[in-house]
Amino acid sequence: MNGFHQRVEDYERDGYAIFKSYLAPDKVSDLRHMLDGEFERRHAEHLQLPRATISNILAHETLAPVLAGHILNADLLDFAEAVMGPYLQLDSLEISGYPSVGLEQKGKVAGWHRDAFNQTEQWADYPIFYQLGPRPYAPPMAGNCLTYLQDMADESGPLRIIPGSHLTYTFIGKEAQHDPHPQERFVSLEAGDMVFTHCDLLHSGTLNTSGAIRYFISGYCSRIGLPHCDTFETPTIDRIVNDARRRNDRRVLRLFGIDEGFHQRQRASWKQMTDDDRQALVP
Repeated sequence: MNGFHQRVEDYERDGYAIFKSYLAPDKVSDLRHMLDGEFERRHAEHLQLPRATISNILAHETLAPVLAGHILNADLLDFAEAVMGPYLQLDSLEISGYPSVGLEQKGKVAGWHRDAFNQTEQWADYPIFYQLGPRPYAPPMAGNCLTYLQDMADESGPLRIIPGSHLTYTFIGKEAQHDPHPQERFVSLEAGDMVFTHCDLLHSGTLNTSGAIRYFISGYCSRIGLPHCDTFETPTIDRIVNDARRRNDRRVLRLFGIDEGFHQRQRASWKQMTDDDRQALVP
C-alpha cells in the first residue's frame, strides 16, 4: 500500500491524518514575526479570553497575500477529495493564538469537543432504542486542517485526540470536559505540520505554559452548498477564482461555492450507483 492510500486508511480508522512539513520553516518564522505583535495586543486587551483569533484571513490586507495558497495545496485537495468526496467548499480560514498561562496549569486539558458538535452531540439526548455500536465510516460533512506554528511539546500544550471517536457514540459530559480521557492519544507535531481532522473526532488542546504564544491556522472545509463563515467576495478570492475559471479548475471553484453543473453531475453518479444496485440483485 502506498503512502497516500495508507494515509486515507489511517484517517478512516482514526479520524485524522498528519501532513508533515506542510509549511516550510521560513514560512512559519515569517508568520510568527507578523503575528506576535498583533496577538500580544489582543491578549492584553482581553485578558479573560483563552485565545484570540484573526478570522476571514482571505479578506485580511496583509495576511491574505501570504496565505492565499494555504488551502490550494494539491496534496491537501487530493486527500480531502479522497475522504470527503469531490464536494469540498471552504468554510473559514483563520489563525488562533493562545497566550501562555502559569506553570501550575501545565498538562491541563483545554476542553474536549467535536468540531461538528451541532450535528453530533445532539445524539447525546436522543431516545435510542437499541444498543449503540461503532458506525461504518461515512465521508464527513466537514474537516479541519490545523497547521501549527511551533513544536507541540509538553510546554506548548500538545493536541489530544480520541482515535476512532468519529465512528462511536462517545460523549464527554460537561463535568469531564477538562479531564484526561483513558483512550486519549497525544499527537506528535512539529512546527509547520498540519493535521486534517474528521469533524466528528473528539479532540482537545492542552494549556500552553511555554512562555510564548501558541498558534495554529485553521482551514475548515465543508460540503459545497452549506452556509460558510467567511465571505468569498474579496480581491484575493476574485484573483483565485478568475485564474481557476481560465484553467477550468472545477475543484478550486468549488472551494468558493462555484460549480454550475455540480448537481447534474452528482445525479449522474447516483444513477450509476442505483443501476449497479439493481444489476446486483439476485432473483
